[in-house]
Amino acid sequence: MTLGARYYDVEVDLEGSANSSFCNLSGPNGTDVNAFGTDISDLYNDDGQITFRGSCNPANQITYTLDTIDANTPAQVVAALNNAPDAATTNGVILKATATWTPTDDLLFYATYSEGFRPGLLNRPGGAQGPGGFTVPFALDTDDVTNYEFGWKTQLFNRDLRFNGSIFYVEIERLQTTIFDPSITNLFFSDNAADAEIWGIEGDIAWRPYSLTGLTIAGAFSILDTEITDVLTPTNDVLVGSELAFAPGFQGNMRLRYEWDFAPGFTAHIMPQITHSASSFTDIIEINKYRLDSWTTLGLSAGVATDDWSIEAFADNLTNERAEISGTFVNDRARTTVNRPLTVGMRFSAGF
Repeated sequence: MTLGARYYDVEVDLEGSANSSFCNLSGPNGTDVNAFGTDISDLYNDDGQITFRGSCNPANQITYTLDTIDANTPAQVVAALNNAPDAATTNGVILKATATWTPTDDLLFYATYSEGFRPGLLNRPGGAQGPGGFTVPFALDTDDVTNYEFGWKTQLFNRDLRFNGSIFYVEIERLQTTIFDPSITNLFFSDNAADAEIWGIEGDIAWRPYSLTGLTIAGAFSILDTEITDVLTPTNDVLVGSELAFAPGFQGNMRLRYEWDFAPGFTAHIMPQITHSASSFTDIIEINKYRLDSWTTLGLSAGVATDDWSIEAFADNLTNERAEISGTFVNDRARTTVNRPLTVGMRFSAGF
């Protein structure tokens, strides 16, 4: 049994200014008069006052305190005076516990409980008023994960077969994401938008068949079922039942390596391999996501080795598949990262 705990105390600050081009480019001597935007340093200094910068003339930019607000005070200023913190702060303890059991020298089973988190952050448009009484949060909370996992490590059939794997369930609470919803505010903002869950199984296998000397078969796989289970932000940009981003339902690879001695001191090998990924989405935000297509790539290598040197020829992506590895659809433009095209080369190594 292994037990662990981690204490954390995190503080995230935000400084600077986010304003518009109106009147700033034509200010005195071309200076930035910091108008029609958010003075982030002023918003997040917790000094009890906020300056409303809704004028090109600094003399007309009104500074409010809790004692001077009235019915004409902008709602975002009132919210800031009451709720804007000095920093996004959080602290806590996360735990981990693992129990292992080895009934034989070739079998190991384990069960793990573990927790994790990402720190919170501050929002540039904090305090913006949305429909239904929603207010863009000034500070985000952590998003937390709780992982339950059962796994195994085995060597079977006189250690000719190795099979390692795990089954897991991950619960995600207050998932942080960035949202652009003009019905709330015309700026991107971040929020603890949703709760989600992940079910999965993964494993890797290596097999050296006793009857086929020199042959090794190896592979790995991952099967995921991900889902948004609850939406916490009042927006149609996040939907219950949606998949998480970059979480293909299946991924796998397999390779066969055959080695043989063709002359005293010389060992040759040939190794074909295949890799496959199912399709996935690039985001959980409906207007920012698109589907990455599934893909399959093939590779082949062959070579000769001695105790002192080796030479190998290889060809990656034999079919010149344009595999979509990653991407984004932010600002309504698909930007896709793809794999390398067909690549052929030689490798040489020597020992001294």
